[in-house]
Amino acid sequence: MHIFATLARGGPDLFRGWLRFGGALLSGSLPARLRELVILRTAYRFDGRYEWAQHLEIGAAQGVTPSEMVALGGDLGSVEWSELELASLRAVDDTADCGAVTDATWETLAVHLDERALIELLMLIAHYMMLTTVLRSLRIELEPRAEAMARSVDAGPMV
Repeated sequence: MHIFATLARGGPDLFRGWLRFGGALLSGSLPARLRELVILRTAYRFDGRYEWAQHLEIGAAQGVTPSEMVALGGDLGSVEWSELELASLRAVDDTADCGAVTDATWETLAVHLDERALIELLMLIAHYMMLTTVLRSLRIELEPRAEAMARSVDAGPMV
């Protein structure tokens, strides 16, 4: 994948540190489906074409449906989410719109997640916000398979 070959050129210490951090988020305590919903919404809200394209297939493997993918790349109200899922997606939107999660969103999240999971959720959003910016600035090209997958979804930063 182009991401690894490119980011490795930043030096071994930085690359290994990023791999450990990203790996910890991908294998963290949040449910895998919720993690992928948040990653996809973050990729959409922060114009992360590369991460959007890469995580569509991963999301599908975790139960994200085609109609949910379209909603994640546009209007969240077009499908029905669980209370936790919607609050997590609102946390992404709050971060994009206000720079921080609002009190109302936080209160809903705190009903469903313990302190550790709340912090992990915020770190997940922040990591993918950072990653989309870095990858966009480096102009990393999509692999053909990922681009084809992204083009099959009529929503998101590819549209």
